[in-house]
Amino acid sequence: MDIKLILTDIEGCITKDKGYPLDLCSLQWIRDNIKKLPPISLNTGRSKPYIEAILQAIGEFQDSIGENGCTIYLVDKDDIIFHPMLNEEILKQKDELKKFLKEKIKNLGHIEPGKEVCVSIFPEKGVSVKDLAEYTQELIKDRFPEFHLVYSSVAVDITPKGIDKGAGMDVLLEIKNLSYDEVLGIGDSLGDYSFLSKLKYKATPANGHPKIKEIATYIAKEEDIKGLIEIFKHFFF
Repeated sequence: MDIKLILTDIEGCITKDKGYPLDLCSLQWIRDNIKKLPPISLNTGRSKPYIEAILQAIGEFQDSIGENGCTIYLVDKDDIIFHPMLNEEILKQKDELKKFLKEKIKNLGHIEPGKEVCVSIFPEKGVSVKDLAEYTQELIKDRFPEFHLVYSSVAVDITPKGIDKGAGMDVLLEIKNLSYDEVLGIGDSLGDYSFLSKLKYKATPANGHPKIKEIATYIAKEEDIKGLIEIFKHFFF
């Protein structure tokens, strides 16, 4: 194996889920062993500030993918760039979509603030992510056909069609001059399929979605960050 980069999701891999405390002992293990591992980049639906915080927590500072492929966080510049497919017209449509959903999903979910492109909706108490996703899909499929919806264990994410975690990875790998065969991808939800399916090496913790487990080259017995560490040990120790 000639793995030169680890590319991992955050929720369900480094963290348990939104609203859960960080596993500080497991994070310490990663920091203690960081020099024995290839560089670690993130591929997440989250925005730049959260990406930066997680990179600080693991003790690694690599360019990373945010907002489900819509943005690339460039560490040296402390800034983001947009995916090349994005233009002013798409960004205008995104603003219209966001305004539309704010009115239509009241009492069912709320839109996460602070994102540049991706529209992320978190369900209100008592509403499942799956039900919120299905309801939202019906709302937007005819009115906003230029947008694509996926959901994870915690949120519904809407991005312009053609942009997903796989498309974001393509931009990152071009920046880093790496091929698919030089990356270990780690993810747990359906939103991770678009990047994991392109890679030779892919792994998932025990909490991975069945479709992710179908394509994984390694499935950990442990969940979340403990599963992540198990994956690291399997490939690099």
